[in-house]
Amino acid sequence: MFTILVLVGIAYFIYKFFIYPVYRSPLSTIPAAHITASWSPLWILWIRYTGVQVQTIHKAHLKHGPIVRLGPSDLSVNCVDGGIRTIYSGNFDKIDFYDVFVNYGIQNMISTKGSKPHSMRKRMTSGVYTKSALQSSKDFYEITRSVLYDRLLPVLASAAATRSAVEVHSLNHATTVDFTTSYIFGMGNDTNFIRDVERRTKYLHHHFHRTKHSFWILEIPRLTRIIQSIGIRLIPKWAEVAHAGLEELTLALCRRTAQSLQNDATPHAAKEQRTHPVVYTQLVESLDRSSMKPADSVQQQQAPNYRELRIASELLDHLIAGMDTSAVTLTYLLWEMSRNPDVQYELRKELRALSPTLVMENAPKIPPPQSMDVLPLLHSIVMETLRRHTATPSSQPRVTPSTPTSLAGSPPLPGGIRVSAQAYSLHRNEEVFRNSEVWDPKRWLHASAKEKEEMMRWLWAFGSGGTMCIARNFAMQELKYVTAAIYCNFTTTIIDDTGIEQKDDYMAHPKGEQLQLQFTRLEPEKGEEGNHLPPLRT
Repeated sequence: MFTILVLVGIAYFIYKFFIYPVYRSPLSTIPAAHITASWSPLWILWIRYTGVQVQTIHKAHLKHGPIVRLGPSDLSVNCVDGGIRTIYSGNFDKIDFYDVFVNYGIQNMISTKGSKPHSMRKRMTSGVYTKSALQSSKDFYEITRSVLYDRLLPVLASAAATRSAVEVHSLNHATTVDFTTSYIFGMGNDTNFIRDVERRTKYLHHHFHRTKHSFWILEIPRLTRIIQSIGIRLIPKWAEVAHAGLEELTLALCRRTAQSLQNDATPHAAKEQRTHPVVYTQLVESLDRSSMKPADSVQQQQAPNYRELRIASELLDHLIAGMDTSAVTLTYLLWEMSRNPDVQYELRKELRALSPTLVMENAPKIPPPQSMDVLPLLHSIVMETLRRHTATPSSQPRVTPSTPTSLAGSPPLPGGIRVSAQAYSLHRNEEVFRNSEVWDPKRWLHASAKEKEEMMRWLWAFGSGGTMCIARNFAMQELKYVTAAIYCNFTTTIIDDTGIEQKDDYMAHPKGEQLQLQFTRLEPEKGEEGNHLPPLRT
């Protein structure tokens, strides 16, 4: 009897873990990216652990088509219809992968897994990030004016005067975090990292180092927590300390903002704040009105500072997302522009149409945001950089719903299957983006209306559907203003681009985490009504 039970157990094991997934599963007809992918997750886990996921999955799609099997219950798709439109516009929820975005142990919008609760959280702050809200915002106008004229351009002018190289990757992070924290917390409560290099360096050290061991919590979060609970540390203590440093900074910004609002409510109080804390006040008001049940544990909700941590958790994700994606995009935009002096010249010609231009001699006036949107080359430069050098090129995983759903022509898939797409591969569809490896802004200028519509369908720099980036309009305005301000006043050339290749990671920083550029000051021309213009000749 014992022998029979053992044989039955072995037979069941072979059927469940080999015969069924390889031959009987609804996924069995989907081409596998590796010989073991149909019956074992170890191959794709190793690919993700060693940091070659993006390239490996892209090669699998080139070989096998729009849908590939990465593991027994793990699929990647690379198409719009039957792919990202189905997954990211439907009821495909997030997975435990997104637990890495939890701050202070408190849930926030990005870490929220269900589509409906995510949508409710998104509505709390989405209104202040709409295009109309930003373009009519006096606060955003003042933030832009101050960050450009009072902080960024003087730093670049000083370097140009002494012919010193500028490490722009760090400076880009300082610029984007100053923009973001000023809009969230108000100028006067912001980071001011462009000027405060020491604090900036400490912050970026924490930020860059905290993600180096993120595989464990991203890919096997439950097992990681179990193993760490028995004293085996998979994530080094210093990585946790680094994240705690970011949490401390954000909490301090929240407290400073709350105090400044309280001071402003006091009669005859000194107005230290120069702009309103737009996102902070919107979030606080929305939380106070919300009837949404918190997703955190009862013990967490009973903490004396739970409300404060709930606000800080949400805003830390706004801060990191707003800083990282735009900073990486700016780094590669400046790198590509520095390799293409002819594009710099064409952009300068276009920027002369602004009134006023962003030449430093026109300070403190800046052109209205609406005028930035009618500059076709500037728009094309930003769009092509978002396509060619996507800051987040990696997979965005979801899980199939209980209702069987077909993807990219597959058989109906059962619930619980991990599915994902990656911007890197979507942006390299040669039928849509010819010579896709080439950075070519003119592809957007010369495309027909039909071609441009198709390119926009495949562009996935900000995601799509209900989880599309909430601050995409903020990012676009920020990128356009900074680019225009730089090339109204300077030309750029490369001094050192060692390690400029993008990392194969969720956030694709340069491998060398640096880019050294030379900025050369342009002598402006005098235009009509005192409007200084960037020169056509250098």
